[in-house]
Amino acid sequence: MRANRLLAATVLSVLGAAGLTACGSGGAEKGDAAPAASASSAATKPAAGGGLESLSAEQILDRMRAANAKITSVKVVFRVEDSDGDMAGEAFGDAAGNCSSSVAMEDVGKAEVLRLEGKTWVKPDVEAVRAAYGAKAVTLVAGKWVTAAKLSGLAEFTGFCDMALDLTKKAGFNEDGTPDNTVTKAGTKKVGGVDAVILTAEDEDTGDPLEIAIANEGEPYLLSLVTDGRGNLQFSHFNEPVRATAPAADQTIDLDALGMAPS
Repeated sequence: MRANRLLAATVLSVLGAAGLTACGSGGAEKGDAAPAASASSAATKPAAGGGLESLSAEQILDRMRAANAKITSVKVVFRVEDSDGDMAGEAFGDAAGNCSSSVAMEDVGKAEVLRLEGKTWVKPDVEAVRAAYGAKAVTLVAGKWVTAAKLSGLAEFTGFCDMALDLTKKAGFNEDGTPDNTVTKAGTKKVGGVDAVILTAEDEDTGDPLEIAIANEGEPYLLSLVTDGRGNLQFSHFNEPVRATAPAADQTIDLDALGMAPS
């Protein structure tokens, strides 16, 4: 299985679709993934189950793909290392489009995002405001929740909202949508407190090893992806509600009302 399908092409394609990789992928400091507004940091433990260790690698992936297809909400905590800069954060989203995320990108800044019932708010830090709207906007915008019909100036951050579900739906598939079963079984271990079976793969382009953890308790959800020197992702809070509330009116700024066109 190609590591760049599960990590690079899966993660980075999601980020690239939002224009993130072009801006220089990065997260402030390694491991500095700020907590999302609506989720606890503990992994959600599935109900009792198991038995995957006795199956073939292809059978394990078949069960993972079937389970992942039914996920209605999920949280991902991630760290991606890139020569242009590191990226770290987390995103918790559901199939209805609701989302709570927090992402830091080196040389771009850090921002929180809320999306509820189709409306999006972004709370950028000073660096992110300066990059999106210029230095003159820092005093007005920094520390506030920003909203507008189009938030293209902050697309580096809003694009993460659908990331968690997109990742789980794409895991284990080739780019043409066919199953990718080129993996090897590599034992078991706990991931986020959950028993997991481990599969390994190698990126056919770079040779980088990839470790794939799949829950061996309850539903066989994808739990984590780890690749040496590239980063890692951990999934949790499967099918839990995205508990988030719209920011208070006195904490928001409508860029359309102010006539501030994004850069």
